[in-house]
Amino acid sequence: MIVETYQNMLVLRTLKSGEVYRPLPSVTMGRAYRCLTDMLGMNCECPVFGVLRFHRKCSDGKGASSVKLTLDVPDDRVWLTEYSVWAEFLFNLKYTKPYDYTRVDPAFMEECSQRKLNGLIHALKKQKRPFQYRVPQVVLEEIRPEWLVKYKVKLK
Repeated sequence: MIVETYQNMLVLRTLKSGEVYRPLPSVTMGRAYRCLTDMLGMNCECPVFGVLRFHRKCSDGKGASSVKLTLDVPDDRVWLTEYSVWAEFLFNLKYTKPYDYTRVDPAFMEECSQRKLNGLIHALKKQKRPFQYRVPQVVLEEIRPEWLVKYKVKLK
């Protein structure tokens, strides 16, 4: 699959030196990312996010990073989620038990039902064909140097 992702120059340097890039755990989004990698059965501490070329995108990522990477990733190394479902899960994560994202904390049952949370988790876990997503979000465990097809450095 052709994946596009915006990253910083350090990622490009890592790939050009022949090394695999695996992001470090996020301080601010750590719990959410651990939940997602657990749901998808991924083997990483922090996922890499991207978009599929020729598919609808929610954001172009240009504001956050300085290098657009175009990758040719083997299909079996790509997980897909629906962008809006991931965003809704992030919003509702605050209503879950501190150490169990699959259970709504009883104190917040009015804000988020267990049924709703189960539906979000199920939707995130279920892998579909790319065109079955409205806005597909790519999730990767890593970026391998051999996947790099091209890159474009954003001028300031």
